[in-house]
Amino acid sequence: MKVAIIGAGLAGLSCAIELEKNNIAPTIFETKSFIGDIETHITASLNMRDRPIRDWVKYCDEVFGIKLTPVNTIKTITHHLPKKTTVVRGKNLGYFFKRGNEPDSVIAQLRSQLKTSEIRLSENCDYEELAKEYDYVVIANGECNFTKELGCWQERVSGWVRGAVVTGSFNPNEIIMWMDRKYSNKGYAYLTPFSANKASIVLYVPYISEQEIDHYWELFLYSENIRYTILEEFKKLHHSGNVYPHRYENIFLAGTSGGAIDSFLGFGQVDSITHGVNAGKAIANGVDYEELIKKTVQSTTDIWEIRKAFDRASNMDYDKMFSAIGTLGVKQLIYNTPINFFKLTAFFIKLQKRL
Repeated sequence: MKVAIIGAGLAGLSCAIELEKNNIAPTIFETKSFIGDIETHITASLNMRDRPIRDWVKYCDEVFGIKLTPVNTIKTITHHLPKKTTVVRGKNLGYFFKRGNEPDSVIAQLRSQLKTSEIRLSENCDYEELAKEYDYVVIANGECNFTKELGCWQERVSGWVRGAVVTGSFNPNEIIMWMDRKYSNKGYAYLTPFSANKASIVLYVPYISEQEIDHYWELFLYSENIRYTILEEFKKLHHSGNVYPHRYENIFLAGTSGGAIDSFLGFGQVDSITHGVNAGKAIANGVDYEELIKKTVQSTTDIWEIRKAFDRASNMDYDKMFSAIGTLGVKQLIYNTPINFFKLTAFFIKLQKRL
């Protein structure tokens, strides 16, 4: 069986790992001259996002057979609101992973688990031509361009990300988040540490142009009195959308190309790997890809309901909401139970609409 994978990212490499387990050696086409992300930064995976899974790293190993080593465990989540600050602590609230093209990045870790796949770098692909040459094609290029061409993409949220790698003094187990309409519009900012003296800091602002993100970035740094030493900066467009179907003839859509990025907090790492593994299973075993990723798709749909409600919120609403999160009972419900908080919240939002 001949399989082509467009993109050597999270979904593409995870798909290749699964195919190799079934004695299929795919050909991976990557437009860059290297494997990894252009921007070096730290991403977060929160356990509350992936319920009922309690520990994503353990689940990935035991269920997918993919071993990942995080940079660190998240033990503290600090939320800075316009007039409030709340802090949540726990033994394991999630993980930090390194992105970039260094040997310990999460993509490099996935690459190291491949044995027989062929990787072609600096390759610009025509998916229509590949679909004629190969039995199956998996589009996992981290973009929505091909998905749009196929007519499978419905835009939910797009916005700009401005970020930097900085030096300073940090708690290596703490993620810090900021939300203020003044500088984040309907978005947010966060800091994730590489170590005790290095971190990445990111501002995401939806519904704006590239020119506007620079203004919001400067306003954010000034408003929060952030004076870290900046080592490098980056800026990129961020897309979130609904995809259907996820398979078009012999073409599979996975990762960002398959709508894996959620529209609220922008999480997509876990869903991208899940998409990739299940695309590989669908190809190797001839099973229904839509059925395999059904729960993942439903999760991003639930979070879309939360995004729409969040868009209507004011700074005062932020303060009220996170003040509630800071109380012991709510904190326990969200962070220390198997309950899927996002699914539950989406249910009540939809119920409220009907009333």
